[in-house]
Amino acid sequence: MKANPAIKIFGLVIAFVLVAPTIIVVATAFTESSIITFPPKGFSFRWFEEVLTSRQWIEALQNSLITGAIAAVLAVVVGISLAMAAARGTAIPRTGLTTFALMPMLVPLVVIAIGVYLAFVQIGFYGNVFALGVAHSILGIPFVFINVLAALTNLDPRVEEAARASGASYPITLLRITVPQILPSAFVGGLFAFIASWDEVVVAIFLVTPGFKTIPVMIWSQVREGLEPSTSAVSTVLTVVTLVVFGIVALLNARKSKRTATS
Repeated sequence: MKANPAIKIFGLVIAFVLVAPTIIVVATAFTESSIITFPPKGFSFRWFEEVLTSRQWIEALQNSLITGAIAAVLAVVVGISLAMAAARGTAIPRTGLTTFALMPMLVPLVVIAIGVYLAFVQIGFYGNVFALGVAHSILGIPFVFINVLAALTNLDPRVEEAARASGASYPITLLRITVPQILPSAFVGGLFAFIASWDEVVVAIFLVTPGFKTIPVMIWSQVREGLEPSTSAVSTVLTVVTLVVFGIVALLNARKSKRTATS
């Protein structure tokens, strides 16, 4: 069935409206001018060089990468645990666990930020990558939970029952049967959790200090003080990293679909 030409045109217009701001930001990162102008004046890599040689930007980049990695690992551990409890457990209703795991998607981000800030300040747990990584892992849990729960739902529980009937203990069954089946889904969820941390600014603003900032917080600070092409350069780097991660996810999903089709 062929799509209506009007629907195709409408879709292209919507796609252009969504993508256009990013294209403009990327274009202004290569300007020779000292201020952001569009169309850009000339072509130069000077702003990328300035960012990559700036101690503040490099430290912020390192903080963002480490924070994202911590958030992804913690989100994977907690997300898998909740998904296992929802799919195989009986103590807590599946609906209740699902609602709890998806709560970070349902609650307004600023509410989460204030709650995390009030809780962490009470114990002096802020101003470092681990504190922010723990906070960001909360935002990443739903991505892992959804992916792993879908994998567990598609996994025939009789396979696990057969392994236990053959004498395998529950830990052995979990490690040799269940985990290998859900690992690709958990990895994809972890990548999404990393991206959720990589470009998050609301929670980060509450937990950073003058000596500890992430890339999004640095961008936000510059936007408030005055736009410079270096801001566009950093935004371009953020966009490229995000696209690379989504590209990896797309490749993994394509391989998974191909494997499923041939099996």
